Amino acid sequence: MDYYLGYILAILTSVLTVIKNYIRTVILVWKLPGPPALPLLGNVLIIKNNEELIYVSTYASILFGPLIRIWVSLLPVIVIYEPRHLKLILSTNKNNEKGFFYKALHNFIGPGLITSNGYTWKKNRKLIQPYFHMNVLEKFIEHFVECSHRFVSKLDGQKTLKITPFINDCILDVLHNSVLGVPLDLDSPYRKGELQAIERFIRPWLIFEPIYSWTSSANYEKKQKSSLESYTKQILYDRKKELKNSTKTCFLDMFIEISENNDQFTEEDIINETITFMLAGQDSVAGTMAFTLFYLAKEPEIQDKLIKEMSDYDVNSHISMKEINQMKYMEQVIKESLRLIPVIPLISRVITEDITLDKTVIPAGTNLFVSPFVTHRLEEFYPDPLKFDPDRFEESRVAKMHPYSYLPFSLGPRNCIGYKFSIIELKILLFYFLKKYVISLPPGKEEVQISYRATIRASGGIWLTLTPRT
Repeated sequence: MDYYLGYILAILTSVLTVIKNYIRTVILVWKLPGPPALPLLGNVLIIKNNEELIYVSTYASILFGPLIRIWVSLLPVIVIYEPRHLKLILSTNKNNEKGFFYKALHNFIGPGLITSNGYTWKKNRKLIQPYFHMNVLEKFIEHFVECSHRFVSKLDGQKTLKITPFINDCILDVLHNSVLGVPLDLDSPYRKGELQAIERFIRPWLIFEPIYSWTSSANYEKKQKSSLESYTKQILYDRKKELKNSTKTCFLDMFIEISENNDQFTEEDIINETITFMLAGQDSVAGTMAFTLFYLAKEPEIQDKLIKEMSDYDVNSHISMKEINQMKYMEQVIKESLRLIPVIPLISRVITEDITLDKTVIPAGTNLFVSPFVTHRLEEFYPDPLKFDPDRFEESRVAKMHPYSYLPFSLGPRNCIGYKFSIIELKILLFYFLKKYVISLPPGKEEVQISYRATIRASGGIWLTLTPRT
């Protein structure tokens, strides 16, 4: 009896703590500026109106100030973007719990590094981190080069085209080879995945799991997840057999090695992290490459400057990590593209203990949105912020930047584990593509409308005119 009484008291205490923190947060957000909200629906109209969402995000600092209040249905959220605030939130382990947005992703991705918290995240991050050392990443260069050649060959004979489907296919090809260790096939479920999490923001009553779990979208997500798990599990079993007589060539092989040396990294962990790597690496890298090509096509002088740097390297020889690292202007171009279009526009966190930002006490339990999109457009840190200018990232200028004014891959203990992998991948793909083609924008396609969802995309895709380089 005492056991059950204690259990009930513990539950009641937890519930009362949640209610107390919720009330404290509601009282706080009423005092903060933010866009007009509707009863029950919150700020759903802005989330649904892409143009207004982009406008509000671009000029948020002018419209509202450093702390912004938004409502996702009945859930109050504080948006932060000032580097001084980001440092306080992201640089510590105290407030690195991921927020409700990642819980929504959990239905699709599962409990991998992106969505997990606490012990699972700490354990897996510690075990996986050594495999992202440059000496290990160098082994993937061959995969990137082979996929680059296949990508470029598919464009033979093309002149004006929507490049985004080709890029998406290329990135999936890279991931199949470097993560799963198998060629891309037409039946891969990774081609067909469709994230439902953002739809839950547009219909905010669906953020409540008991309601969402009864919907057709939830059922569809479960089927997708089951398909991904079955497909990945079969490849896992095949790789285990092959590894007895072969070397490790992909992340799945490395996860198997971790599991063999550590009982705490289970088969379930292998599958969850493999799915996470496959899904996290698709839209983010594909989007960055597409927008980078768009800006290069729009700015021929910058394209020419990049080609001049690339002229020091032979497209027919084996490209090395040393040569990749020497492509400084290429890296500046990619970083500037990620500044203007950080393809992951929001990072979700939950405050685990009270914290003070500009004399405002943010209560424990408060949901935060960190907005790289807003941060990267602050004129204080980026003069003429809407201009594409890779020179912002010259080494001498980077040394003077606020360390938390640039965060396309997040920052701190929970930053993106694969950011170096992604930069190397992008450099190689861009190198082989631009070595073959001069790119420009076809008439009527000189501007692009961005779509602000789980990742930032180009509405209608990005169109290029390709001219073989002589």
